[in-house]
Amino acid sequence: MSINTILIIFVVYLFAMIIQRVCGFGMGIIAVMILPYFTGAHTHAAAYTNILSAISASYIAWKFRENVRWKLTIPILCGSYLATFLSIRFLGNASFDLMEKILGIMLLVLSVYFLFFKGKIKLPSDPQYGFLAGLIGGITNGLFGAGGPPVVIYLLGATASHAIYLATIQGYFAFNNIYATIVRFLSGQLTPEVLTGLWGAIPAMVLGIFFGDRLAPHLPDKTILKGIYILMALSGLNMLR
Repeated sequence: MSINTILIIFVVYLFAMIIQRVCGFGMGIIAVMILPYFTGAHTHAAAYTNILSAISASYIAWKFRENVRWKLTIPILCGSYLATFLSIRFLGNASFDLMEKILGIMLLVLSVYFLFFKGKIKLPSDPQYGFLAGLIGGITNGLFGAGGPPVVIYLLGATASHAIYLATIQGYFAFNNIYATIVRFLSGQLTPEVLTGLWGAIPAMVLGIFFGDRLAPHLPDKTILKGIYILMALSGLNMLR
């Protein structure tokens, strides 16, 4: 992997992590929309996002561990572990063009949900719905490193407060992304070339958190998120042309 590609990885994840810290959402989506065009494969963006999410979510979950409701995460993780394993295996044999079409559909569906239905759809807190949310999230996490939205919808309805929701979903992200990283390693997707890109991704995560924490009080997160959702829709349409 060239120095220029590592620098591109750094810039993409610096921007993505700042958005994540300001808005609480967006790192995986931004990375998977941009990075494959420079690395030539979707596996890079998915792998880096899983690794960075495993690190950051583990720290936050440990910090707020008294608010994590681990019982809620069990059915979600069961569904996610199954789907993540199968989708990562599929990703290893899929062509770039096919993955681009699948990503385009996913971006369109997510953009429509976040623009028009966010907060209006809630799943019952029954374990079977948690399993379903994990199953759907596991598919998109395995393919693109972006498996949060279905789990967000479920946990928003299953938790009693915002603090419990935030801590619980970080606990889910920690275990799910550690597992996804292990599956990618065993599937041969964490090649020396991919791991070299971490020289750009990890410093970007640290600096992104640093700058994001300082910018968050001064930036309109709702306006930024709306811009991201519109960008997702436009990117999805372009990928499906």
